[in-house]
Amino acid sequence: MDTIPPSLYYRLYRYGTECRIASDGVLSLPEQTAIGSGVLIREGYRWDIPSPAKDGSPRIVIGDRCECSRFLTIHATGKVELKADVITGPHVYITDARQGYEKEENGSNTVTIGEGSWIGAHSSILGQVKIGRGCVVGAGSVVLRDVPDYCVVAGNPAEFRRIYEPSSGEWGRVHSEAEAREVLERRSKEPLLSICIPVRNQAEELRRSLESIYAQTGDDGLIEVCVLDDAPAEETEQIAHHAGNLHRSFRYHRNSAAAAGSHFNIQAAGMARGKFIMLYEPGAPFLPNALIPFMNVLHTHPDCAIILVQPALIRTPPQTERLKGLSEFHRLTASSSSSPIPVALNREEWERTADSAQAKDYLDPWVSRQHALLQLNPQFCVCRYTMMA
Repeated sequence: MDTIPPSLYYRLYRYGTECRIASDGVLSLPEQTAIGSGVLIREGYRWDIPSPAKDGSPRIVIGDRCECSRFLTIHATGKVELKADVITGPHVYITDARQGYEKEENGSNTVTIGEGSWIGAHSSILGQVKIGRGCVVGAGSVVLRDVPDYCVVAGNPAEFRRIYEPSSGEWGRVHSEAEAREVLERRSKEPLLSICIPVRNQAEELRRSLESIYAQTGDDGLIEVCVLDDAPAEETEQIAHHAGNLHRSFRYHRNSAAAAGSHFNIQAAGMARGKFIMLYEPGAPFLPNALIPFMNVLHTHPDCAIILVQPALIRTPPQTERLKGLSEFHRLTASSSSSPIPVALNREEWERTADSAQAKDYLDPWVSRQHALLQLNPQFCVCRYTMMA
């Protein structure tokens, strides 16, 4: 495949490294077309921007590692964005206006396709549509409305076919709109991961942490955020209330009689409703695009009592290893200087350790509960992965 020459890619708003863009496509306005790193665009594409943005910002944005098959057509009167790792089949058509006369004067029309979604061959996405993360659009479909994260849609117009449910780890089939809405509502109450944040006079750290989480997840129903506040700072409460107004997946409790140390961490974890619990102390925000790959680790290790996160020297996709036994866990965590150690805990089994004698006979109840958890279920996973700044 012949690729575009430097005389063209130097005109682009952004052109990442290690890209392969076929030379026989049409870019009507390269200066307002942004392409990330590791992108593959095959032959026959046509990307049309009928009018430039007044501020010079990009109208078409292709995220890192996207793979677009032959004859991808994009018509952007406002903005069309493919997030990272999107795959499109051949002959896909995307426009942010169903009809030419629907163009907004201020260029507010938008189409967004979330990270890791797959758009089947001969599909059309028409009008102001947001397709969530990890979605599948069946071949030949016509999408006219928003699609929540981790859903399969198909047909003309596209309707729900399957929805991922964290509680079972399965993509359940749905047969009607009402059933789909019921599953989505249930999913919001049974997320895959609860990020529990104990806060002690850390208003600014909490704000940055929440921004780093919701920039990646939104209200996709797979992640909830639970904040336990030790109550002295009014500013912390204001930040939490603001987050609660924006996100259904956010919960906040102000504890006027907060416990100290590890007992406070255990109280924060007790707010969780997810399949896994991750205790997160604000201070180091999550890195961009770090949470979604980690969610896949949780999805593929539902039988593990603990997912132990060990930061990698180089940022790469998560590398996992299944291990077994408390002695092996001791070996990996004994030299750690961080407290608490970054872990994701199986919530149902964690709750069963609350009255364990072993959990009560240790100076650090947070650590002793983990040991009791491994006595109950010795299976755990080491995830070598850098998640936080």
